[in-house]
Amino acid sequence: MISVLPWQASSWQRVRALITDGKMPHGILLAGPSESGKGNFAAGLGKYLLCRGQEKPCGECRQCNLVAAGTHPDLLTVTLEDAKQIRIEQIRELIHWATQSSQQGGYKVCTIDPADKLNTQSANALLKVLEEPPPNTLICLVSDQPTRLLPTLRSRCQRIDLGSPSQQEAVVWLQGQMDPSADVELLLGIAGGMPLRVLNSIDEDYLKLRQELASHLVPLSEGVRSPMEVAALMAKEEVGRVLELLYQLVSDSITFTLSGGKVVRNRDLSEVIELYSSMTPVSERYALLDHISEARGQLNGTSNPNGQMLLEGVFVKVG
Repeated sequence: MISVLPWQASSWQRVRALITDGKMPHGILLAGPSESGKGNFAAGLGKYLLCRGQEKPCGECRQCNLVAAGTHPDLLTVTLEDAKQIRIEQIRELIHWATQSSQQGGYKVCTIDPADKLNTQSANALLKVLEEPPPNTLICLVSDQPTRLLPTLRSRCQRIDLGSPSQQEAVVWLQGQMDPSADVELLLGIAGGMPLRVLNSIDEDYLKLRQELASHLVPLSEGVRSPMEVAALMAKEEVGRVLELLYQLVSDSITFTLSGGKVVRNRDLSEVIELYSSMTPVSERYALLDHISEARGQLNGTSNPNGQMLLEGVFVKVG
């Protein structure tokens, strides 16, 4: 039996019913927040469709062994390859693979993740495959931002929404994955309620960077620290992570102000957040969030901006 995350159970039952009834579409779109488990779901679906055992996936048949070894010829993954977009050449290779007969005589499964990184050329090329799909072939699009996909692509796929777990589901599941001494609720708050993000991203280095960034908020607001100086320090880290953490801290400060003193995510940093909130008007903090979002957009775009200059532009707005 496939092992699905607890918050995916109803979605899996829906997909399994489609398979059992012979109504599985040629294209599906797995949509949901970042690190909500979409990749896990897609991988499980591939194992299920390719398995020849009685209890799918059995983990013992030749197909399951090939999947486990990463060598199954009828299982393909298309993702970013040293670029910020999925290129047309990758989709051409997918088309060639899709039009060939199944080497194992069963289903063929291709996962495109993240599908919202298809550029216009590659998206239009993929559309041709979905319009005239080869038999027994599944194209699975995985996306955090499905609205960025071409409407014609979305219309050719059956959408399956994989949302966030409830607080209780997330806490119970994480407690079974982590050391009993871990402050699961704090880590889950920092991760925006996403338990997989706790396991994948919230390590000691992440928490250390978070503490360091928080320590600069008040000095920047007071004018004691130079934005250029702080940017030079923070540029040594992963710039995307710095911007993500800064957005989180500023958001928490806004919540603190509007709720009359409640820190939602970073409760262990409540003193810093309270002091920062008292020094900066909430309207300026909202504007700062816009600047951070813009910087993150530039960083994730195709222009390859200078990370330190992006941080300088943001830190100037902190005070």
